[in-house]
Amino acid sequence: MKISVITVNRNHLEGLQKTFQSIVAQTYKDWEWIVIDGGSTDGDKDFIEAHQAEIAYWCSEPDKGPYNAMNKALQHATGDYLVFMNSGDTFHAPTVLERVFSQPRQADILYGDWMQVFPDGRQKRKRAPEDISLHFFCRDNICHQAMFIKRQVMQQSPYDERYRLFADWAKWIEFTLQGYIFQYVPVVVCDFEMGGISNSMIQLQAKEREMLFSQHFSPAVSATLTYLSTIHPLSIEANRLINKKKFYKKIIHTAIRLIHLLER
Repeated sequence: MKISVITVNRNHLEGLQKTFQSIVAQTYKDWEWIVIDGGSTDGDKDFIEAHQAEIAYWCSEPDKGPYNAMNKALQHATGDYLVFMNSGDTFHAPTVLERVFSQPRQADILYGDWMQVFPDGRQKRKRAPEDISLHFFCRDNICHQAMFIKRQVMQQSPYDERYRLFADWAKWIEFTLQGYIFQYVPVVVCDFEMGGISNSMIQLQAKEREMLFSQHFSPAVSATLTYLSTIHPLSIEANRLINKKKFYKKIIHTAIRLIHLLER
């Protein structure tokens, strides 16, 4: 089973080198590497040219954003499954691909756990739910780099380039509504670089979250989910203090179910 590893990069030579090393170190060797560089000017192109033997396809040219670059890559991928491992992000261990694909896979989307890596060196393991549901995706997301998607599925439905941050999240909701099969694999797939969040980024997140819900749900459901998502960060601190996180999650699940029942 062939895996297409897709890397989007722009002016992040150190990260590109880290990603490259984690790919070539994989014990599972049936993979291809596709690199879409956004016209970098800090030596990235020289590095890519020096490693052309390990790259199935690459280009270095201006693009319209990360999801535009990912859609470019889809046109050249030939693997059975795709994984988007952007520059700076790495496979957690050399055995990741071997462990995930040591047996035949049929699910449309495979997903696992991931490790958050913070600028100060701290790491935090994030565990994905063993069972994916629409209720989960209405309040949370899976790390993009921890997911393997069938090539045909993605090529038939590329990312919505109107998004700058959440096109992957929107895609998982779309796939869930369309009945695609998700399968959990108990493997830490990747180390994901965490960056700082600016005020402008917070505003963009809120705007795209509202857009995401309105794209896939009726106005009533969208408005409710958007409201719940805005109070969710505030509730985290409250839950830490009163130790009622599970109770809060039950409230959200119940609210979503009630909305769906009322609309039938």
